[in-house]
Amino acid sequence: MPRDETYLLYMLLAARRVVRSTSQVSRAEFDSNVEKMDSVVLQIGNIGEAASHISSEYCNLHPMIPWGEIIGMRHRVFHGYEVIDWNKVWDTATISVPKLIPMIEPLVPPEEET
Repeated sequence: MPRDETYLLYMLLAARRVVRSTSQVSRAEFDSNVEKMDSVVLQIGNIGEAASHISSEYCNLHPMIPWGEIIGMRHRVFHGYEVIDWNKVWDTATISVPKLIPMIEPLVPPEEET
């Protein structure tokens, strides 16, 4: 699998983890579960980290994906130090990430059968 597609796969897997962690969970339940909060913020950061490794040529071929916003969110959660905006994390996890999945799914090649 070419390099860009490998990072897209990482993005997709992390995005699916975010959705699994937040589906069927209220905001109050999320806020009261530190492990879930940590997991979600880590996976959101991982999505941005993987996106930051995708070539600019590939990003330019797929402008419908908000690359800058994805990478910017990674900076917020990984370099926000003690100040994480949990409202932004929740909105990202429950609105932005679910919208991202169908954008990147068609770009990830199917697994090769061996």
